[in-house]
Amino acid sequence: MSLATTQRILLVEDEPGLREVLTLALEGADFHCEAVAGIEEGQRALRETTFDGVLSDLKLKDGSGIELLTWMKEQGLETPVVIMTAYATTETTVQALNQGAVDFITKPFKHEELIGTLKGLLATTEPAAPPPQDLGELVGVGPIMRKINALIGKVSRADTTVLLTGESGTGKEVVARLIHRYSDRAKGPFVAVNCGALPEALLESELFGFEKGAFTGAGAMKRGLFEEAGGGILFLDEIGEMPLSLQVKLLRVLQERRLRRLGATEERAVDVRVIAATNRDLRARMEAGAFREDLFYRLNILQIELPPLRERPEDLPVLAEHFLRRSCQKLGKAPMQLHADTMAMLLAYRFPGNVRELENLMERCVALNAGGPITRDLLPDGFGQAAAGEPGRPAPLTIPPEGFDLEAWINALKGHFLRRALEEVGGVKTKAGKRLGMSFRAYRYWLAELGGLEALPQDFPWPSDFPAPVVEEGGGTEGPKDA
Repeated sequence: MSLATTQRILLVEDEPGLREVLTLALEGADFHCEAVAGIEEGQRALRETTFDGVLSDLKLKDGSGIELLTWMKEQGLETPVVIMTAYATTETTVQALNQGAVDFITKPFKHEELIGTLKGLLATTEPAAPPPQDLGELVGVGPIMRKINALIGKVSRADTTVLLTGESGTGKEVVARLIHRYSDRAKGPFVAVNCGALPEALLESELFGFEKGAFTGAGAMKRGLFEEAGGGILFLDEIGEMPLSLQVKLLRVLQERRLRRLGATEERAVDVRVIAATNRDLRARMEAGAFREDLFYRLNILQIELPPLRERPEDLPVLAEHFLRRSCQKLGKAPMQLHADTMAMLLAYRFPGNVRELENLMERCVALNAGGPITRDLLPDGFGQAAAGEPGRPAPLTIPPEGFDLEAWINALKGHFLRRALEEVGGVKTKAGKRLGMSFRAYRYWLAELGGLEALPQDFPWPSDFPAPVVEEGGGTEGPKDA
């Protein structure tokens, strides 16, 4: 649809101030905007006038934008609809897309972002995916998870490769299963394999299959996981651990949609969508020669990055209650709640194991609790010391009773932050140096001084990990003399 002529937009927004601001923004971008306050007025306007597009809030005083979409579908109206919301979840996003919405835009947004979305999406529309039968949900109420939920709804409809990144325990497989459920491959299988858990020879035969007699012990033909996942999705977890020799074969399958079983003379076609996941920095792995650049770009067509739990503290109480409720049902116990002191300790803890660690912790508490609220004494020994800071802030570091090697710890701490900065900026050393307040040359010098990227610690180094060196009586290194 060309914007050479003025497009008519129906704006459905029940908040008067926002309705006026959006009207001015749309008309300032050469749209003709008719604004209404709710579903009933919107239905009346759609009966009387032909619009090029509809911009509707999800939550309205007389219903929801989903109801308006459903009504439009019943009336046979194919007008493109963009939904605005501050409450996007995977379920609502998919429902809206299945009813004919062309996109979701998450509040708060800039007017330029909204205008760009409308101009880009009103020109072309795509058929909606069939409604999923088994709706799942990512738990979270903050802006990060709202955006991720909305993104899952969009990604699920695009039948192409997806790369999920994030630390261990952030929910990458949960997202992969949601994409499967909400895609047009929902009726096909979902097959998962951990690329780092199998030796190279076994992983190759598992992925690609083999013919009878292909190797010693191959007494019968076996289909590989690519074929087992035909018509569905193959989830390649920990893709960063895949050996280089198999990366070449995987790249060919992704490019040609054909594979050859071990011992076979002919290739066969495969119909499978690949979702890959990693907790490693693939760009850094590329620089180190451990991951193929062409495979990275083939996998990274659509990317979703899952944040660590410590970066979304607003979601922790909701997640904790969710896991408590599920653990009580699983173990056949009465509903439980967290004591306020226990919640404060959870908020102060950084959860290196992320959501998975929280889930296991809540199940432990439910299993040990005889009844009543969950108090801090049900947490593991030492958990209080790890979370002894103020709620919402990292715990202070303490000197271990047996002492520690300060110099070795400082070097490890430097290395940890060199690596972390590089990962956070996508592997660009100039940006990593700037993030740490140093020049590119200084960053490169420190990196080489500490043994290169692969030698740097990924996890935070704690003083207790660096035992104090044995110092003979009267010996030791010379320190500064007293003034």
